[in-house]
Amino acid sequence: MNTLIIDIRENCLRAVLSNDGVLEYCQSFDFEPLSVSDTDAPPVEEPAAKNVPAADNPYLIYYDTEEKNSWNSVLKQIIKQIRSDVTSSIDSVHLILPSDEVTIETHQLPKMPQADALKLIGRKISAESKEEYPPFTILRGTSDQKTQTWCSLYIPTTTLRDYHKLFSSCRMRLTSITTSINAMLDAFRSVREAIFNAHAVFEIQRGFIEAFYISTDGILHFQRLPYAASTDTSEMSAEDAEKAQKQKIFKILNSIFSINAHYQSAHPTTPVQMAWVCGLENGLDEVASALKEAMGIEVGIAPAMPTGHSEESSYVPLAGFASALQSNTATVYSQADFFRRFPLRKTSGVIIYAVTACVALLAVTLTERGYRKLQKQVQQSRQPLDPKSGKSTPSASTAYTKNLETLKKLTSRQFVFYNLFRELATNLPDGVFLENLEYHLKNDKGTIDLTALAVLDDKVAENKLLTRFMTLVDQSPTLKSHLEPGITVFNKDKQRFMKITITSEVNQLDTTK
Repeated sequence: MNTLIIDIRENCLRAVLSNDGVLEYCQSFDFEPLSVSDTDAPPVEEPAAKNVPAADNPYLIYYDTEEKNSWNSVLKQIIKQIRSDVTSSIDSVHLILPSDEVTIETHQLPKMPQADALKLIGRKISAESKEEYPPFTILRGTSDQKTQTWCSLYIPTTTLRDYHKLFSSCRMRLTSITTSINAMLDAFRSVREAIFNAHAVFEIQRGFIEAFYISTDGILHFQRLPYAASTDTSEMSAEDAEKAQKQKIFKILNSIFSINAHYQSAHPTTPVQMAWVCGLENGLDEVASALKEAMGIEVGIAPAMPTGHSEESSYVPLAGFASALQSNTATVYSQADFFRRFPLRKTSGVIIYAVTACVALLAVTLTERGYRKLQKQVQQSRQPLDPKSGKSTPSASTAYTKNLETLKKLTSRQFVFYNLFRELATNLPDGVFLENLEYHLKNDKGTIDLTALAVLDDKVAENKLLTRFMTLVDQSPTLKSHLEPGITVFNKDKQRFMKITITSEVNQLDTTK
């Protein structure tokens, strides 16, 4: 399966084509705005001859800042070039967002399970963003005996929609979207278990450095800092080119030292045991040697997971994301879907909704057909035998009349399941899931068997969950006259569960309205 991964940065776009996790195509595209004197310059595949993000990149694209939707035009040119370079078909397209479009925050909370921290942070992000279901994830940070620091990554739903529309305009459908932090953590998944304190990863891009300080199970610090972009050395003498290269290395090292000083002041008790460098900028060997001498630690050139590609150090997060997609461990962000609005489990919920809807539709259809058929037969049996004589046949047979009355009773006892589903979706307490739902019709009465499952922990008492669930049943306008609930507490997979089973009558459809 051919997977195209695109990574967007400040003035650069990287693309890789992964075939079942193996990189088969890697290419970077640089773009910069046209100046007034560049109006006659070719828009694509024109090597630069002045101070540009990457003067030696043949895939350099110029765009007009005064043009409406100029970025759309740039992306269309890049997609066109990728399709021209890649001869095989593209099965799926994935995107790594620019870091400046991701809201990154740290939260210091009392120690608690990750699921509880996810709820607390989610409520905070929801209140600040005014989104009911904000797309976000959390990562572990530093911790002590009482507190735990979490890093939240939030992408506005409007940003996700805009990128989906943008790629759709280029006739490409985005399969998933992630962030550079998640992709970089995926790239170092194989070495994270061996981290005792922290590893530092410095990704050197076109004029920017992104630093990731990672731990065993999360990220401790992230910072993005610019440095002066490189200049074109093609027309310089060998001596001037060497001097320009040294100046660039010095600027890169100066930015890295500034970032590392900020990390040390924020995390004095968590030293860096190893550093990695990667990125599109050349001279990574010199940067690694200087860092090793200055920081006194081992410095390697990423990736931590070798891909075998000649330019693998330039595409580390993309290779990591490709590997995570292959192993189904990738973290992706998407706008809230239908199932988030219902507290049923996704698999069982689909089955319950589908089966119930089909049964209800089939019952209504068969009842209506039978009713019309019997009504037609009764009308025919009441027609005169001989129009001239004026004599009529006897009235409909007793069997027909009885069947007709039975069908009328059945239709009068119909129950609207939608109202009940809406109540459960809206009012089920947090931590309570609907396990089973059965409808029975006996002695002209409809009854519902509800089975709910709740996870018990030290913070939520059994009677509290039971009281919330029974309050839902008591206040439901569609349920009445319920029996005493059956309660079962059991252990499974080192967790305690409580199963609540209750039988209640239902309010039938009012056919008089």
